Amino acid sequence: MSSIVFSNSNEKSEMLRGYRDLLTTQDLSEILGISKQTVYSEIRSGKFGEPLKFGREYRISKLYLIEKYIHGNSA
Repeated sequence: MSSIVFSNSNEKSEMLRGYRDLLTTQDLSEILGISKQTVYSEIRSGKFGEPLKFGREYRISKLYLIEKYIHGNSA
């Protein structure tokens, strides 16, 4: 998968307001418009930094997603 880019950062920032601070793989799938399998692949490749893992479930910080993919800062 190529680099994730949001076309309208204000619109995406607003959309994220409805999500909790720790995003599930399902949340990421919805937000990024990619399959859950792709989300897992991207997690394994390190695309989402160091996700938290609770049992078999991953959580990605919403702040990380905003800083890295919406504002373009390297985290």
